[in-house]
Amino acid sequence: MIRKFRRFLAAALAVGCMSLNFVPAVYAEDEAVATATDESNEYSGEFIAEYVNEVIDFLAVFAKDGVTSNTLYRAALTEVLKTHPELYEQVMTALLSSIDDYSVFYPGSDEYNEFISQLEGSIGGIGITINEVGGKLVVGSIYNESPAAKAGILPGDVLYSADGVELFGADLTTAQSLIRGEIGTQVVVGVVREGIEGPLYFTITREEIAERLSVSYNLIEGKDDIDSSPRKAMYIRIYSFMDNAAEQFAEAMKVVEENDITDLIIDVRDNGGGYLNEAVEIAGYFVPNGKTIVMEDHKADMFDVTYTSSNTSDKKYDLVVLVNENTASASEILAAAIRENDAGILIGTTTFGKGTVQNTMPLKDGEAMKYTAAYYLTPLGNNIDQIGLTPDSKVENTFIPFDHSGYSDFDYAAVYEKGMTDPNVAKAKKIFAVWGLYAGNIDDPYFDDELEAAITYFQANRGLFPYGVLDLTTQREVYKALLETRQEVDDQLDAAMSHFGIIPNE
Repeated sequence: MIRKFRRFLAAALAVGCMSLNFVPAVYAEDEAVATATDESNEYSGEFIAEYVNEVIDFLAVFAKDGVTSNTLYRAALTEVLKTHPELYEQVMTALLSSIDDYSVFYPGSDEYNEFISQLEGSIGGIGITINEVGGKLVVGSIYNESPAAKAGILPGDVLYSADGVELFGADLTTAQSLIRGEIGTQVVVGVVREGIEGPLYFTITREEIAERLSVSYNLIEGKDDIDSSPRKAMYIRIYSFMDNAAEQFAEAMKVVEENDITDLIIDVRDNGGGYLNEAVEIAGYFVPNGKTIVMEDHKADMFDVTYTSSNTSDKKYDLVVLVNENTASASEILAAAIRENDAGILIGTTTFGKGTVQNTMPLKDGEAMKYTAAYYLTPLGNNIDQIGLTPDSKVENTFIPFDHSGYSDFDYAAVYEKGMTDPNVAKAKKIFAVWGLYAGNIDDPYFDDELEAAITYFQANRGLFPYGVLDLTTQREVYKALLETRQEVDDQLDAAMSHFGIIPNE
């Protein structure tokens, strides 16, 4: 039918170009072709949607003056909602998602509060931040010593499921509501990791995240690479630009001043962003007074905003910002402000490229919407959306063979299954913990449920029969896989220290 209607539309357009007076005759002649349906055939939603679009395109050209595609769509949608108010949430979700991946409709206060809590630091009971990237939920920062860190979750992991509920295509609030829970309870989190076939599953015990951690810092002590004199640098990690990021960053800068440190590293790798004002305030420590930090470029010029620095300090720093492919949004704003105001350099890999402004607006009955309202522009006027920032020094972390010297091979004397106790079981737990597949007590020789799940997953991914028994073949494959394991070397951090001319103490 679509093809027939297009022929009808093309014919009408052709005649219309000759004389509009002939259009009604063309319509009358082909009306049966355009509207005929086979009642025995159920058309798909895609077919009907395309068909209606074709009709609207035609009417926008040939209907009376004042009729446009916009008026037709608006009238049709309004009438449908009057007749079928139950479609309201579906329509609102479609409206917002049609803008881009970052625009969302929150159908109730609980969903909206979940979103706000992410920005206000209530990151749940496992210690991760989650970024919405291209319709996927990607793990951003992972807090040191958090349950997620201990379990083996890594930045860049894509959330696959939580307690058996699939998260592909789910929104942030759904993921948070499933991952969070009562302290001391467990949640099984499934993730998809690049380079590994199939999902990985982690059984994680929720803990209280006592402090809403946005920033951590530590002094790096070393010696000058020329004269071996003592040197210090400050390493500051910004996990997320939550509502306390600038406050916690100020604490780090106090330590910088107390130790008279001029060599600074700001690490925004795997930082998916947060509040704009927090990034602007932090940039103000380094961008000269009155200089541009970032600009908002709106559809209407009257809404454009330029944020400038109010820095009153004349202290100069040798500053390096570490970035990677997961550095996004507010992190890119900070990095661009520092680089384009000649306050520091970027080391790492090209950033994500999220240069859009999201606003939120409350709606009826506790509902809310988040929508993309504008683009961010860097101080030099560059739009980096879907482009990212290219670092001054491109450095990719490398991988080296894992040091397995503290790991013993199996005895290959027996087969072990759930419920058994043996030193070889503890050896297996210790190895699986390296890969983040086991988070329990690695010194306990008891074969528990978690180890059985880890072995089953391992067997499935190594082409073995996946039945969770540590048989002799599996033992050989486990130790062989350990010997093949590689670990990441932070060459980017090393490059920053090399830039300063500092050799860190062992």
